[in-house]
Amino acid sequence: MPLIPQAVPATADARVDRVLRPRWHLARTRLLWSAVVFPFAVVAICLVFLGLATGARDWAAVPALGAAVPAAVGALRLRGRGITDPPSWLPTAFLVAGCQLLLGVIPGFGIAVNAATGAAAGVAGALFASAWLCAGGSCLAAHRAHRALLTPLVPELGATGFHLAVPARIAITAPAPVSASIAIGTDGVRWSARFHRGRSAGPRVDFAVPFARLHDVAAVTLPPTPALRPWVTLPDGTVLYAQPGPALLLRADSAEWMIPVHDAVLIRELLLSRKGWWVRARSRP
Repeated sequence: MPLIPQAVPATADARVDRVLRPRWHLARTRLLWSAVVFPFAVVAICLVFLGLATGARDWAAVPALGAAVPAAVGALRLRGRGITDPPSWLPTAFLVAGCQLLLGVIPGFGIAVNAATGAAAGVAGALFASAWLCAGGSCLAAHRAHRALLTPLVPELGATGFHLAVPARIAITAPAPVSASIAIGTDGVRWSARFHRGRSAGPRVDFAVPFARLHDVAAVTLPPTPALRPWVTLPDGTVLYAQPGPALLLRADSAEWMIPVHDAVLIRELLLSRKGWWVRARSRP
């Protein structure tokens, strides 16, 4: 079984597979570079550092292990749920690359330079620069894999198990680092808003509706009057407003929720397609 499946994962619809196959082929190639080629190239660089560190102690092999473990963990994650979670591809690549640099490349280079002489020291310096290029290339390939698969959004993506995230359309009355997004998962839809405050999490609100409770999704247009209407209030009192324009109306049991979005028709199709996928998945033996 290949590390990254050749067919579009988590879909049993031939039409959906046919539409998404070119996207998946491109995304798969870039994901292989991000999760396999670049990280294990860094492992090879650390092994060369070990070879250049002639006369060093036995613990000189530790940096090679420090580069190999994150690479293996990052690659194996794709065999599980990571393959259907495109928003996590770039953070995972960044984390793997950072661990490899801190645990493998930097100490391995230091050991090699201290032990090597002449041309060997120059080779170590060139390999050190190459490792940083591999780390950057891994993150760039992950970002481009995400874009190749999900940009632009098409309704067929709803009939897969891929986690989808789209921004909400919000307004605030004062400049503030606030964001809001909608996440379409495999069992329901979630939306959240948060205030970014430095490196801390900041105030945040989250809402969720499982597909088992979601009865209807409607694309509506908010009228121009009033120009702004309160949508969500964060725990610190910051109010996010919905502007006139497209929005989704979710009806679940006895409750209704309105979510302002940029393309209500498309996201409605995505949600309905995903709910149909969820129903079919539950009915399979």
